[in-house]
Amino acid sequence: MKVKSKTIKASFIGILTVVLFFVLSWYYVSLINHALREQTFLYLSELGSRGADLVESKVTNELENLETTSKLIEASGNFDQNQMLSLIKLQVAEGHYKRMAIALPNGDALTTDGVHLNVSDRAYFQEAIKGNAAVSDTINDYTDDKPINVYAAPIFRGNEVVGLVLASVNTEDLKSYLEVGSFSNQGYSYIVKANGDEVISSLHPNSVGAFENMFDVLALGKMKDGDDLATIKQKMALRENGNFSALYAGIERHTIYQSLTINDWYMMTVVPTQVVSAQTKQISWYSFMLIAAALFAITLLFIVVLIFQYRSKKRLERIAYVDEVTGGNNWQKFKLEATEILESKNLNDCALLTFDIDRFRFINEEYGHEKGDEVLQMVVGILRTRMGKQESYARVSGDHFAILCVCDSRDKITRRIKEFVRVLNIEREAIGIKERLSCHFGIYIIEDKKGNLEKIREKANMARIAAKTAENNRWFFYSDAFRKKIGDEKEIIDQMEDALENNEFEMYLQPKYNLHINDYCGCEALVRWRHPQKGLISPGEFIPIFEQTGFIKKLDMFMLEEACKILKSWEDKKHPEISISVNVSRKNLKQTSFIESVLNITNQYRINRGRLEIELTESSIFEDVDRMIEVGAAFRKYGFKMAMDDFGSGYSSINLLGNLPLDVIKMDQGFFNSQLNPEQNHIVVESTINMIKKLGMTVVAEGIETAAEVEMLRALGCDIIQGYYFGKPMPVCEFEKQILKEQVNLVEEENNGN
Repeated sequence: MKVKSKTIKASFIGILTVVLFFVLSWYYVSLINHALREQTFLYLSELGSRGADLVESKVTNELENLETTSKLIEASGNFDQNQMLSLIKLQVAEGHYKRMAIALPNGDALTTDGVHLNVSDRAYFQEAIKGNAAVSDTINDYTDDKPINVYAAPIFRGNEVVGLVLASVNTEDLKSYLEVGSFSNQGYSYIVKANGDEVISSLHPNSVGAFENMFDVLALGKMKDGDDLATIKQKMALRENGNFSALYAGIERHTIYQSLTINDWYMMTVVPTQVVSAQTKQISWYSFMLIAAALFAITLLFIVVLIFQYRSKKRLERIAYVDEVTGGNNWQKFKLEATEILESKNLNDCALLTFDIDRFRFINEEYGHEKGDEVLQMVVGILRTRMGKQESYARVSGDHFAILCVCDSRDKITRRIKEFVRVLNIEREAIGIKERLSCHFGIYIIEDKKGNLEKIREKANMARIAAKTAENNRWFFYSDAFRKKIGDEKEIIDQMEDALENNEFEMYLQPKYNLHINDYCGCEALVRWRHPQKGLISPGEFIPIFEQTGFIKKLDMFMLEEACKILKSWEDKKHPEISISVNVSRKNLKQTSFIESVLNITNQYRINRGRLEIELTESSIFEDVDRMIEVGAAFRKYGFKMAMDDFGSGYSSINLLGNLPLDVIKMDQGFFNSQLNPEQNHIVVESTINMIKKLGMTVVAEGIETAAEVEMLRALGCDIIQGYYFGKPMPVCEFEKQILKEQVNLVEEENNGN
């Protein structure tokens, strides 16, 4: 009985032990399953956050590029739609955009491929026209009906939005940022609006593919765990995050939904529960073994869990910080490394460089995108091997790269740039690229190491774009002078219209002296800007900007009208007849209505047209000879005199000179400041004067300052002198006192003598 009792007791203990073992095992496995579920949602949350950061970074970079382009358009000051479009055509040719466009405030848009359309009803247009950069939801392209997203940035003139820069990209480009490289590549992501409508779908085999509204899809399925459908809708309407598990389209899935800073978009990061279940079964088996092995099993479990967490962390880091095309640093990794470098105590001076590969789009089109990726990988390989301890690099997007490097001197930076380009062109031959590769670099010497890295990159990008727009300039250093130049030009552009309206532009007159009659015979009208705060501004500071913006056309007409007023005033006061010459810009020369406008002004004041001389520079004449002949002949027909200014400053075609409808040739002062020896210079000047006079034209010598020059020109038969020797440019009232009064006195003396 005792044995049986012991056996029963032992059996009971054994059974109890087995039951307790299974209970403990079941409880432990339940804990493991719960922990794995929580870990799964944690991983999904981290992956979703990384994916969201990548998408937001991509969109932010695109909008920043457009805003930089917008600022350059603002700096140019030319807000004509076609002119603005011409500024961005190079960017669309070298960028990854499908197309770009300039939209006016009424919504009329003109694309870089020549299409006119109205986008005023688009949500992105309505947001951007308020002054905010915006990106559209996914829409269909009007040419091939493929899904695209449109980026829009406002163009300001002062505080006024005068247009938008638009750029469209294929929605497929964003899908690469939605890949979830974990859970054996079974996970995926997609983007919806807060109301559940699709923005960017996923092509992953586990996804539901294209859909119209995700809430409708979930309504047809079964919610399993986490938030229910009503809660999901409520949270997304309030821009809150959450998670849920649901069975739909035949697959049960874990999902994390996170709001993006873009529009009302949400990132949905998904993994099938069966993927997690498979991992759970494996870990459960290990758990039973580990429980049986007591402390050893527990220790082994912790090791497995730690390894799993470590590998997951590494995979997440790779997704977040490694550029998928090149395997090098992406912008997020660069920001981490750059921040750490800039915060270090023993850091020397450093600079941020941004650069892109010229005509990279041509490489993709000519050799294919795989070869283009090889070029990007080659660039990263070169950069990786040349980075120092306190330096970093990254592929920012497309063919755009950033470098943080030690800056001992500017010369050292430029030498490193040259060496990089040299190595780049050696290695491109090895991968079969025949064409020489070149890059444009923007360089910003970092002054405040605690400054915002995005702002620092923006300054480097502005310098890079300046390098691209300058001739024969492969790199450009951002500087205070560069920033001031842009600011000063913008200030002039903002004030020029008001200045004209407020009569801040003044006419100055420089006298001309006739060597044959030894008397003043005319003057040249020159413009000055009398600014209410800055005083008198030199024409050299504002005329080039007016030429760029086209405002010079208005200023020309202002000067012509002022000249007519003065001529009429002199005629009424019975002053001796002298002429006024007025410079006309090449911009007006191209205007079809220019001749008619001048005639209207002269008819209004009823002046003797023979006393108004129209001056065109040598460069503007030979830029379009046929147009000059047409305009010049018309003006001479109506009684005006035509003059060529700055003759000899460029490369005139002497053989065409006799065919031009000209009355006066003004020899540039360069003839009289020549580097030739005096004898050679004398021969050149004499030959030029003789040639002009044989063509039946009047010779005017500009920039004459000494009596010796006057006597030489008198001996050579020059007709008229203009220069400081006979008078500097002076206000009209001073000209009337000094020059006209002297002429009046001479006339009175002659009359008294007679």
